Amino acid sequence: MKTTLDHLPEDKQTQLHQAVDIICEFFKPGLLILFGSYARGDWEEELADDGEHYVYQSDFDLIAIMKNEALARKVERKKSMKTRLQDEVATPVSLIAEDIHFVNQRIEKRQYFFTDIRKEGILLFSHGDLALAEPVEMEPQERQFLAKGDYDYWYDNAKGFLTYFDVALQLDDLNKAAFFLHQATECFYDAILLVYTRYKPKTHDLEKLSGLVASIEPRSLAVFPTSTLDEKIRFELLRKAYVDARYNREYTITRDDLAWLAERVERLRQLTVDLCREKIDSFTAS
Repeated sequence: MKTTLDHLPEDKQTQLHQAVDIICEFFKPGLLILFGSYARGDWEEELADDGEHYVYQSDFDLIAIMKNEALARKVERKKSMKTRLQDEVATPVSLIAEDIHFVNQRIEKRQYFFTDIRKEGILLFSHGDLALAEPVEMEPQERQFLAKGDYDYWYDNAKGFLTYFDVALQLDDLNKAAFFLHQATECFYDAILLVYTRYKPKTHDLEKLSGLVASIEPRSLAVFPTSTLDEKIRFELLRKAYVDARYNREYTITRDDLAWLAERVERLRQLTVDLCREKIDSFTAS
């Protein structure tokens, strides 16, 4: 596995070292690996007209591999660590944690989210003697077959939720409409993740899912821009809709909010079609 960050600008290298230092103040990961766009060198970021805020920006995608599942869950739940990463590191940090047994099982089962991390990732920190398994290549025809099945299933689910969204909107049940729009968004993200990596985390958090999708395809960053306060608030309304739209009496969303979000989800739907078809075809391209 690579260990150098020489392909990154100095400011990005400094920020990554800051992130590693913060994480290691709380935990000593067996392996801490940079993956995704900053590891590959195809990250994207676009400043807004004010020259200060970003329309979109690739995250630092990090995976902490721990010696057991209990430690991995502690890493993901450590809010004080996440707050410091958010406040002290200029580039957003997206951190996932898994235990070494889970990761190696997935590598041995040819789940290419993890085999790609092993192949493309950059080791930032190691503690102990954890080692990643050797991957076994999957035949292109098998990979294409599995990817097509995942795409068909999750894309059809997303379309169903969009139908329910339209019905809820007609019934003026705006909270239910927000929930169904959240579910459609989640399914589109799941479709992309599974087609590209055969991995999707056990989460309904759209921020986490969008970060993972952006780590493999930076074009997705433009789907939900965050350069203005209104854009951030509306995405947060969608992110919270999975729970709050159903169970929180204080949750409110307007038709204008839903119209803007529905337009963004339509962009995500089309991007899902384009990306997934392109990837599925690529498995057996000569």
